[in-house]
Amino acid sequence: MDKEEKMDFFERFSNFMEHDTRGVQIITYGVAGIGFLAALYKIRPFARFTSPSDVPKHFFTKKVLLEGTVKNVAPSEQPYLLIDHKPLVPLPRLGIQKYLPVKIAGVNITGNGMSWLQAIVKGQKVKFLPIAKDNEFLTCIVMLAQKDNEPASIGKELLKVGFGTVADIKPFLPTDKDVKGYQRSLQLAQKWAERKRNGIWHFKYSPTILWKIRNNLDNKLKSTLPASLARYFNI
Repeated sequence: MDKEEKMDFFERFSNFMEHDTRGVQIITYGVAGIGFLAALYKIRPFARFTSPSDVPKHFFTKKVLLEGTVKNVAPSEQPYLLIDHKPLVPLPRLGIQKYLPVKIAGVNITGNGMSWLQAIVKGQKVKFLPIAKDNEFLTCIVMLAQKDNEPASIGKELLKVGFGTVADIKPFLPTDKDVKGYQRSLQLAQKWAERKRNGIWHFKYSPTILWKIRNNLDNKLKSTLPASLARYFNI
């Protein structure tokens, strides 16, 4: 094909595109429609998850944060939350209400922890980040929504009051920075509870004279410092 033939081909194609605007619109809308459907598949804006199998695999790798309300705390060897998942675009409910079973990642919860969840977390709005799933449960980093402050990690709060112990979460996402940071925060919370003799640690470690002196000093310092500084110094 020589230069003149090439020019003739492009001229005919340009003329066709200029005159056949309906064909161009169909192609444009078709491409846009495919992109829209692909986006809907990724974010699932209308999906209300009620089972761990409902959550797509890419939600774990993309770290999609979900929202919902804790409707109940189910008793078992390790208590778990029953969450009414809120989709991005809520639709009217049809049929029997069913809730998503969610386990709090990285925490072995005690009996007192079960009572704490019932009293503090039940009925509250939460945000939860899925990190693993099996046939029965979705394992998540669960955060309690707060009006004036950042969401509070429920796992961390359980450990701070001594109503649980740190569990290994390495099998889930061992190399993920957020998961490693979360695990570290749990370990620090447990150490704080041990130092304060909170919950289960009150009976495990007898209060020595040195501990009583240190604890009294911490309490006095906490009462004089602003709340933000007390939190910063972990008092």
